Amino acid sequence: MEIPEEGNESFPDTTRRASSPGFTALMDRLSLTCQLEHDIDKLAHIFSYYISDIVERAGPHGYQGEGDPMSASEDLPIFAFDQLTLDISPLSLCPAGNVLLALWTVKQNQLSDIITLVAKCSLEIQEKFGIYHTREGQDLQLKIGLSAGRISQVIVGDEQRQYLLVIGRDVDDVQLAQRLAQANEIVLSWNCWKLCEQYMFEVEIMREDEAVKLRDLHIIDRFDFDEHFDKCLNYLPHYRTSAETLRTALELDPDSTLEQTLRKHIMTNLLKKIDEGQPMEYVSELRTVTTVLISVEFHKTAWILHLCRLIQEAALYISTVIEKAGGQLSRIFMFEKGCMFLCVFGLPGHKNPDECAQALDSSFRIFSFCWENLNETKLVSISITNGPVFCGVVGAVARHEYTVIGPKVSLVARMVTAYPGLVSCDEVTYLRSMLPAYNFKKLPEKIMKNISNPGTMYEYLGHSRCVMFGKRHLPRERNKSHPLLDREKELEAFKVAHQGCLHQKKGQAVLYEGGKGCGKSQLLAEINFLAQKEGYRVLPLKLKEADSKQYFYAIQTLMAIFFEIDTCPAYYRQECLHKQLHGIVQEPLHCLFNDLFFVKFPISFKVSHMDDLARQKKVKSCFIQVLRKLPSPQVL
Repeated sequence: MEIPEEGNESFPDTTRRASSPGFTALMDRLSLTCQLEHDIDKLAHIFSYYISDIVERAGPHGYQGEGDPMSASEDLPIFAFDQLTLDISPLSLCPAGNVLLALWTVKQNQLSDIITLVAKCSLEIQEKFGIYHTREGQDLQLKIGLSAGRISQVIVGDEQRQYLLVIGRDVDDVQLAQRLAQANEIVLSWNCWKLCEQYMFEVEIMREDEAVKLRDLHIIDRFDFDEHFDKCLNYLPHYRTSAETLRTALELDPDSTLEQTLRKHIMTNLLKKIDEGQPMEYVSELRTVTTVLISVEFHKTAWILHLCRLIQEAALYISTVIEKAGGQLSRIFMFEKGCMFLCVFGLPGHKNPDECAQALDSSFRIFSFCWENLNETKLVSISITNGPVFCGVVGAVARHEYTVIGPKVSLVARMVTAYPGLVSCDEVTYLRSMLPAYNFKKLPEKIMKNISNPGTMYEYLGHSRCVMFGKRHLPRERNKSHPLLDREKELEAFKVAHQGCLHQKKGQAVLYEGGKGCGKSQLLAEINFLAQKEGYRVLPLKLKEADSKQYFYAIQTLMAIFFEIDTCPAYYRQECLHKQLHGIVQEPLHCLFNDLFFVKFPISFKVSHMDDLARQKKVKSCFIQVLRKLPSPQVL
């Protein structure tokens, strides 16, 4: 983790934060149509064109391209786009919305001139792009907040992957100013108002000591502003003066050390495509991914250095857990006294069939870690969605970034604020995870801004929840109208194993393996029918990967079904089990079944003197003793 020293990477700047109300509503409107792939691609193009226009308008007003290197080790991209907050910055600053962050970095005594420049730029952007009409009928509108003061750049991560954050009181101030602004308005933070040339600004006081609303600038004529602009250019050494150069970084000589530094800030799947020389148009695609948003809020008492260390600790743990599960940590967003981590499962080269289950399990581990190990933690919230998104490059020609956008990304941002303090997921993630229903809890419906039909939401409880017994389960009932065809070989394998069990008095197992939809459930239904036809009792049980985390789950559930105590009321379970064991297992040994079947037989003197290994062996012998006493027909 790199924390800037005073005068090094902590510097005065003028910050502009612009949001675009209507973009989430546009995504929601497009998601209701049937042409999903076409509409999400259209969404990406609308966003890119809109951002390009705004960025190109900012350029002539001295936005000097802070991403161009100030030195060989300080090439930090100021524009970074992501659908969750759509920042023009290497980080994002709010939990939801569509936001661009731009920085003009200057010296302290130059701030007042730059504030005038940025205010003029903002007025022109509002005039030209304040209302952006789309063919879909959903207008995009701008809200702009301005702040000025000292900020810090912080790099978190390790030697493989790093993330750039911009933090400071004035970063928080520009968030507040933008939130106070309505559509087509420009709001200045109170510190920005105190630092500017107030006689030139026509404003309205919104909140004393908080913010003012900018109405106009008193500029006598165009020549006066041109002269002011020329003076400001002297403060901006990285301002692009040549129309033929998109970025001043392109004029630098090759530097392998700088290249290796920059590669740490790029996602691994995109690096692979860059190294392979893939054209930019082939990088973008529509694909189904699982999106995880982790929100960690800290107490306001946490001081900045300690806060940076907490974020570093969280980032290292989150990236390790997510990458082991097949996902990637895409972005880290700052907001006041907290941060958000956007993770994506299912990007090119990292697609797994069980990504929903992996995302849920990873999220629960991260949730527990943040609560238990991060001091000053006030609130941890995690949300997960699954669905098609646009994965690719969006933004302006000179400044663009690989990201994911789409209705599911917007939904995950709304969920993390709608369901605070827990791990929540949408219905698609719940169904595709194939995890047991008892690992989830249905959540109440909540209204989410610009989301017309969010669907059913669930809280993920993890695997630690106490489960009594599994359920009797047969995937499919036998259909008399549709007999099983061309499965003689599979049925013969079962019959041979059955006969071997009868004659050799040894257990037999038959495993049927096949892809989804090949007929395994129908085959089991047929075997169930044939066994019952011969007078055997069948104990059906469905096992999942998650069940392996609970010891003795299979034998516990099978014996509970056998004793018929899996469905009886809890208060009657002990009496029912006592009747089943009476005359077969000695009374003093009944307490051996307490932990397995959640009963409370008195601990006998004999059992109390057994160690764990002796108890396990005795339980096994009791089970065998019970099964040998079975009357005909036997259990299958």
